[in-house]
Amino acid sequence: MTWDQRSLSIFLTTAKFGSFGRAAREMNLSQPSVTRIIRRLEADVGTPLFDRTPNGVSLNVYGEAFLPYASTVDAEMANAVDLLDSLRGASKGVVRVGGVGSVVSGHLATALRQLLSAQPGLQAQVVEEIEDKLLLALKRGEVDLAISPEPYLDDEITLACPEALHDQVEVFAAPGHPLAGRAEIPLDEAAQHPWALPPQDTPVTRELQRRFFAHGIETIEIGVSSRSVNMLKSMTMQGGLMCWMPRRLVTLELETTRLMALPIPELSFRRTFHIYRRRKGQLPPAALRLLRHLQGLSGGS
Repeated sequence: MTWDQRSLSIFLTTAKFGSFGRAAREMNLSQPSVTRIIRRLEADVGTPLFDRTPNGVSLNVYGEAFLPYASTVDAEMANAVDLLDSLRGASKGVVRVGGVGSVVSGHLATALRQLLSAQPGLQAQVVEEIEDKLLLALKRGEVDLAISPEPYLDDEITLACPEALHDQVEVFAAPGHPLAGRAEIPLDEAAQHPWALPPQDTPVTRELQRRFFAHGIETIEIGVSSRSVNMLKSMTMQGGLMCWMPRRLVTLELETTRLMALPIPELSFRRTFHIYRRRKGQLPPAALRLLRHLQGLSGGS
C-alpha cells in the first residue's frame, strides 16, 4: 500500500469542499483526474471513504477515521519538503501559524517581525480565524502553531509551550451611542441595547452571554452576527451597535475617536491565550524559532 502526498492532498481538499468538481478547481486538475485518484486511494485502503450523493460527496465513517491521519501525513510531508529545500538553499523555510484577530495584529505580528528580521528570506503563512475554525486548521495541518484563547486539549492537539499571552477585552461603541460618555454603565442597562458579535456558537459570544447570565440577565439583543472583525467594527461605528472585542483590534479607531470604550466593569477582563500544536509529528525548525519569539513576549503581554 503506497500513498503519495498528491493523493492525500486531493483527498483532504475533496473532504474540505465536499465536491470532486470543487476539489479539481482548487488543485487545477480535471474532475475525472480527481475522481480517478480518489478511487485509487479507496482501493488502496480497501474501502470507500466518501458517500456519493447528487449534491456532492461527504466523508463516511471510514473517511472520518482516515481524515486525521491523512492530515498529519500530508502536513509532515510538506514540512519535510520545506526542510530539505532550506537545507539545499532552495528556500529559507516556511512558518505556518494561525491566530485570532487580536493575536495576529498584536503578539503574532511582533514575533514575526523579530523572526523575519533575524532570518531574512523566511516565508510566513498566517491564518486569521475565529477560535473554532483556527483549531480545525491546526488539526488539518494548514498551520503548525495556533494561538487561541479557547482552552483546548484532545487526542490531536496539545500545548506547544507552558507560557501564555494576554490581551484586554472591553465594550466599544461610537461616540454618538446613547451610553457613550457615562462614568459607569450598569450591566442590565447595557443588555437593553443591540450588539455586533460573532456567531452565538463561538467562544467569545458564549463568554459574553455567560457573563450576562451570571448576573441574572438571560438574553441580549444581537443586531449583527458575523465572523468578520471589520464588519463588526463597521456596524459599531455606523450602525449604532456595541461590540465586545480586544482593545488591540480597535487601536486605530480609538486614536481617531471613531470608537470609545464603555465603562462596564463586568465586561472588562484580561484574556489569556495559549499556543497549540498537533500532538503527532515534529514542529518544523521555523515554527520552533517562532515559538521561542512568542515565549519571549509572554512576560510582558
